[in-house]
Amino acid sequence: MTHDVCFILEGTYPFVSGGVSSWVHSLVKALPEINFTALCIMPSREQRLEVKYVLPRNFRDYEVFYLHDPGEGENGGGKKLTADAMPALRRLHEGLGNGGLSAFENVVRLFRSGGMSIQELMHGKKAWDLLLSQYGIDSSDDSFIDYFWTYRISHLPLFRVLQANLPDARVYHSLSTGYAGVLGAIAHIVTERPFLLTEHGIYFKERRIEIAQADWIFSQKSRHARPERDLNRLHGLWMRIFQSFSLISYHYAERIFTLFEGNRETEIADGADPDKIEVLPNAIAPERFYNMRGKKGGIAGKDPLVIGFVGRIVPIKDLKTFIRAIKIVAMRLGRIEVRIMGPTDEDPSYAIACRELVRELGLQDVVRFLGKVDVKDHYPELDLLVLTSMSEAQPLVLLEAPCAGIPCVATDVGACRELLEGRNTEDRALGPSGMISRPADPIDTARCIAGILGDPELWEAMSEAGRKRVVRYYSAHDLYERYETVYREHMARETQEV
Repeated sequence: MTHDVCFILEGTYPFVSGGVSSWVHSLVKALPEINFTALCIMPSREQRLEVKYVLPRNFRDYEVFYLHDPGEGENGGGKKLTADAMPALRRLHEGLGNGGLSAFENVVRLFRSGGMSIQELMHGKKAWDLLLSQYGIDSSDDSFIDYFWTYRISHLPLFRVLQANLPDARVYHSLSTGYAGVLGAIAHIVTERPFLLTEHGIYFKERRIEIAQADWIFSQKSRHARPERDLNRLHGLWMRIFQSFSLISYHYAERIFTLFEGNRETEIADGADPDKIEVLPNAIAPERFYNMRGKKGGIAGKDPLVIGFVGRIVPIKDLKTFIRAIKIVAMRLGRIEVRIMGPTDEDPSYAIACRELVRELGLQDVVRFLGKVDVKDHYPELDLLVLTSMSEAQPLVLLEAPCAGIPCVATDVGACRELLEGRNTEDRALGPSGMISRPADPIDTARCIAGILGDPELWEAMSEAGRKRVVRYYSAHDLYERYETVYREHMARETQEV
């Protein structure tokens, strides 16, 4: 069956809740006349997969691709490499800006025609010679063992991606660069069908942060490492690989959709063609949330004041900064109640550490961990919502809560500032709907929380500004209509060409 649209998703829908998964689910439900499928990239079969959503009827036949598991026939006898295989691979390693994009196409076609095999590229003599050449056997002082394993671990998943099966579709739509973006590019090369790219967060930027802080990459200076300044050769190898993934994705995508102007500037700096990029902010259905809190009145005399945190309990959300800020606020404002709402299954050890921090700070009677809940059940009772993320794109919770009439405090990352203070002159004239705090700064976060909850008139003004801003600028109807138009344009064109 030929599907209208095939999403290519890395570690998200339908197996992970929230974020990009919620976005995909809402878009599929909103476009019932378009039939969707997906190629879902997940780490390994060893990870138990559980579908987190009731799948819409127009989302069918999705497939799972396991990045770290051997594919069919991978461990059997490999075919000999064709004569042009190693030169193409060598040109690809020399850099995408130096004719490497054409080398990438050659490598894709060789893999899919049987001219390259994973067996030969992992165990063959020619591949071994290339590895030695890349390492610089006569000049390098770095550990060859570490280089060998880094090369192997970084390249094997890519080789598997290069020969992955692709669902039949009229349009391929990746929701990130990375492996999903590379697969989107491969889909375009192999099928000549349109490839669309939507970036919520900037994949390469997030990987860059992870690699700079990674303790699983060997470093002789690891005991006293300073992120960014002490990056060694192996960090650099990982960086170049993920940077290459972004360049490949940007080059082969016909259109690039991004959530806010800051993302667009980063994509251009990372090599994307400005003419391909369209800023298309996330949005919500305002009628689902409008004035849920505002109807309950203001905060003057309210006891206790209720503060919410909505998000996955993972390090990048920096819940520990929020908890430390709450300790300061509790000492300053007196009675408060804190509700932490979000799944804990993605990083259970971090969730345990957060609970321990609550106990260490004596906040057991103040802070409650509610797990995954329907936030609409809690918005009518929240007086403030706080987001302390180290990295965000355009978080939906900063649309939902303001629409409900709840002022917010958020770190100065991603689109948070423009969501709370406005995107342009007309938007900013509505007034702020919250305050912006510095990342990883509990004192500044506490200052913002106490500043809003300690001033009932300011709270009222922010509550009203948030409701108006979301209704005027972030209606999901407009977003869905735009994507439907884009899909139909590309589906129709493809039907004529194929």
